[in-house]
Amino acid sequence: MNTFKCKHCSSNFSSLSSLNNHIKTAKYCLSVRTSEEKIVFKCSKCSKSFTSKRWCLSHEKKCVKNMESLEDKVKQLENENIKHIERISKQNEQLEIYKNQIEKLQDKLENIALQAVKRPTTTNKTQINNFIQNMEPITREHLVEHTPQLTLAHIQKGASGYAEYALEHPLKERLVCVDYSRRKIKFKNKDGDLIADPEMAKLAPMFFESIKDKSSEIVYSQNDPNMDSAMFEQVAKLFNMNADVKNASSGIKSDFYHDFVKHVCSGSVVE
Repeated sequence: MNTFKCKHCSSNFSSLSSLNNHIKTAKYCLSVRTSEEKIVFKCSKCSKSFTSKRWCLSHEKKCVKNMESLEDKVKQLENENIKHIERISKQNEQLEIYKNQIEKLQDKLENIALQAVKRPTTTNKTQINNFIQNMEPITREHLVEHTPQLTLAHIQKGASGYAEYALEHPLKERLVCVDYSRRKIKFKNKDGDLIADPEMAKLAPMFFESIKDKSSEIVYSQNDPNMDSAMFEQVAKLFNMNADVKNASSGIKSDFYHDFVKHVCSGSVVE
């Protein structure tokens, strides 16, 4: 005859139903089982015991010790964040110092260049005069003729890129900087007359007028509705650059305009 043994108190029963009834109702068995199970699950924070894992997990979410631990962690993170901000602030201060030092060095170098241009030697004057004698006139037709040479690479470089294009193509050997401090250049007009042009006030608008359509064509060709954020930022810069070109063609002297003139003058000093 089969018997069924209680795993808690070792009592034997003739049927499974009798065993289950015993487990549910027998006080002695209940006390033994409770004693066995009541310390199975412990809170990891305060060490309280529970007979159910679910109850234990529910308690841990609200456990005072756990909340204190979380508060400590938050404070720790806040302190680390403050230290991180302080480090960034110090780094920015140091970068600002380096930036000022670089600007001072650039000013010194530019002043050296200015002094050299202000005091041209007799040989230098002769070279400039010889260069001027051989210069070809600059006409609107000549400027427009070279616009196919303007590329996306030029535009991406900004003012220096447009100056690079100008000196390599339409303005190559057709102008000379005679006074760098005043950004004064000389060129010949369509009639062959020599024009003195401080700040390129006459030539720069004419130059930008000749390339503004080509510049727009190149910039608008980069517009893609499926571009990602990084590409969008690059294209936005191109559109801003193109707006500067249009303003310069109208004679508006922005930072872009002055930067362009500076690069052209520095690249057209006869040595």
